[in-house]
Amino acid sequence: MLYKPAELAQRQRQHFIKVISVFFVGSLVGSTFAGPMAQIILLCSAVGMCAIFWLIHSRPNNKLAVACFLWLITLQISALITNNNAIYSPIVMCYAIILVYAALFCSKLTFLCLAVFISLYCSLLLLAIRLGYWPSPAPKVSNVSVVVINLCLFIASFSAWFIAKDFRSLLYDLWSENQASRKSQKEVRRIATLDPLTGLSNRTNAEQAFNALAKTEKQLSVVFIDLDNFKPINDAYGHHYGDITLQILADRLNALLKPGEICCRFGGDEFVLVLLYSNSVDCRQRYELFLETIAQEIQIELRTFKVSASIGVSHFPAHGSNFNELCRLADQAMYRSKLSRKNAALLYQPQWQDEHRKKLEMIQSLRSAIDRNELFLVYQPKYDLASLTINGVEALARWQSKEFGWVSPAVFIPLAEENGLIDDLGLFVLKQACQDCKHWLEKGYDIPVSVNLSAAQLSSGMLPEHVFGILAASGLSPQYLELEITESMLMQDQQAIDSQIETLNEKGISFAIDDFGTGYSNLHYLSRFKAATLKIDQSFVRQLNESADHYSLKNYSLVKGIVVLAKTLGLTTVAEGVEDKNTLNTLRAINCDSAQGYFLSKPVTLEDFYVALQNQDSK
Repeated sequence: MLYKPAELAQRQRQHFIKVISVFFVGSLVGSTFAGPMAQIILLCSAVGMCAIFWLIHSRPNNKLAVACFLWLITLQISALITNNNAIYSPIVMCYAIILVYAALFCSKLTFLCLAVFISLYCSLLLLAIRLGYWPSPAPKVSNVSVVVINLCLFIASFSAWFIAKDFRSLLYDLWSENQASRKSQKEVRRIATLDPLTGLSNRTNAEQAFNALAKTEKQLSVVFIDLDNFKPINDAYGHHYGDITLQILADRLNALLKPGEICCRFGGDEFVLVLLYSNSVDCRQRYELFLETIAQEIQIELRTFKVSASIGVSHFPAHGSNFNELCRLADQAMYRSKLSRKNAALLYQPQWQDEHRKKLEMIQSLRSAIDRNELFLVYQPKYDLASLTINGVEALARWQSKEFGWVSPAVFIPLAEENGLIDDLGLFVLKQACQDCKHWLEKGYDIPVSVNLSAAQLSSGMLPEHVFGILAASGLSPQYLELEITESMLMQDQQAIDSQIETLNEKGISFAIDDFGTGYSNLHYLSRFKAATLKIDQSFVRQLNESADHYSLKNYSLVKGIVVLAKTLGLTTVAEGVEDKNTLNTLRAINCDSAQGYFLSKPVTLEDFYVALQNQDSK
């Protein structure tokens, strides 16, 4: 460890005291061998050093004491040289030591002043000797010379030893700090390449390992694993259980790898494996083994549960050479696997890329379809079965795209739901339907309009505000608007949904339960929900006819039971999907109130709907 500033200053202070002590003792010893004048100079120097000792102990600032000491020694040496005419004496060596100390421990100004003084002094003394103002020194060897040389050498060696000792300590500290820094950097790099929860490689490290493998292997498999329904574990037991589950699964997956293969936690409950490719049969067996291993029971504390996974696979280099691109393609395959059937593995197919690109382009086009007037409404009439006259109409959205032509609602409506566009689409349908209904009411046709709601519209909490705003803008009376919702919508946030439906009901807006019979068919929500209409799903209606060969007693009983239940609850029934006369007659026989379907009328444009109304009036 490097010394802290306070520790370093204290250490230098101790060394400086030792150096002063050596010079003090050297001055006293030298005064015993020196002549009278030199003795006075040395003793005065010793007294000055006593003053410097006092200065060191009385003030915390060492720099002033060091500067005073160096000036004192400089003046002492200069006085001795002058007194002894010893410009060529070994004592001159002390000048070099003084300048080294000044450079290390004093300010730049002090160093420059000392260097200039020494240079000027020596130059002037030599000039005086050269011009004859001062006698030329003659080398003499005596006992005193031996003492002086040894004293100078001792003081110089002692000072140099202290300086070298400080530098050795400093270098050792720097080396120790460098080693610790390298160790820390190595640990940081290790942590940066691993997932902190599972200890597996993270995405960055996996990419680097893949790139290394790709240089030596001809084929690799990138396997994208996503756990099915992992969120309920966190919701039910807490994230602690979820973390332990991920750690257990990480260990299981890692144990199935061959040398050189990679297991990476991609994020959340997703794992990516990079496997050595052998053949398709072997790979398929390994994928099944991964699924079986993941599906094994997990026991945490006293709880035991299971999870499953969906797997998508892409191959290097057949599907790509970039790790992130291969992960993206494997992710697409995994997503399709999850949609088709969970706990399965699916290999990426290149033709999906065109489908995905077309889907993305269609989404972008759908975003601007309303502004470009590509969306429009058609209306499918509902007929009163007693009189076979139109008693209502259902508004349906259609899309005629400039890029894709006619796009089926079965295609663009799920796209709108997946990408958050269903709110805008639903508001467009609601607004246009209310405007058109107001228009035919003004023409004298007393017919209400039905509009389908999406789950997103109902869960947003803004439905009453939107509906009331559209009714006010169009001038349509609430009694002519019916909103259709499915059974599954009613099973979400019941309190919020009931509140919105009650608010709309209070203003005279009626509700219909669409596709009844395909969902929960729960009497509880029928009793609490103020619906006006039950719409019997077409999957039941289409199997009704009077042919003995094809007659389904089960469906007949079911549809009749729904009609009886609705009448008991005071609800109106509408049968969807009437395709033939026999079905129509059967519905009339079991007292169903209304029907709609291609046998009665296909969805038509507003203009054709007016024609149908006019034809009905003329009969």
